[in-house]
Amino acid sequence: MKHIVQFSGGAASSYVAWMVAQKHPHNTVLLFHDTKAEHPDAYRFREQVSDYIGIPITEYSDGRSLWEVIDDNKALPSYFMRFCTRILKQEPAEEFLQDMQEDYILYNGFGPDEGRRVQRATARAESLGRTVSSPLFDEQIHDGQVKNIIRNDWGICLPEPYQHLLHNNCIPCFLGGKEHFRRVAKHYPEQFDRAIMKEDDIGYTVFKDCTLRELREEADRGQSDRFLY
Repeated sequence: MKHIVQFSGGAASSYVAWMVAQKHPHNTVLLFHDTKAEHPDAYRFREQVSDYIGIPITEYSDGRSLWEVIDDNKALPSYFMRFCTRILKQEPAEEFLQDMQEDYILYNGFGPDEGRRVQRATARAESLGRTVSSPLFDEQIHDGQVKNIIRNDWGICLPEPYQHLLHNNCIPCFLGGKEHFRRVAKHYPEQFDRAIMKEDDIGYTVFKDCTLRELREEADRGQSDRFLY
């Protein structure tokens, strides 16, 4: 029996990886899909967590970057059009799982406040005849607890994006809301400008009521209340 952790490299999936490895040290897999659009410090963090746990990272990726996928699809992803997640994470995961020659349990990093995601993941797994586990949700271990353990007990610095963003995902994460993009505009302006360039090239934007360029201009002027959601 293999125990496969969906190892994004965020704090939650890192702690789940540790939890699983404590029980199954010889049969734990840290499955990672590279979007090639994360902060460089995310890669440092993943490697340090892998070394601390004593389990190597298993990478299984599409091979393209987020930006290449945007070009290939001639569209920008959004909360309602999540083709980036499907192509760069879900489809590689499916290919990996279909090649498995033995039974497995799939673990995610959903926390106590993500009950709906847990329900969806469980329903999908059951429909496919799989077993999925959400240890943080089941044991009601909150995000703050996880981050404190990683910093203080493990002695590992969290990825730099956690200083400014809620998640350690792509920068920008096109599935994030306007507040996420405002933070990206402030702390990662080069990545925001790259998104604006794609918006200009494609002629399609993320939000219905404003362009990324307009959102950037509002943020630069400190007028962040025009586009609230």
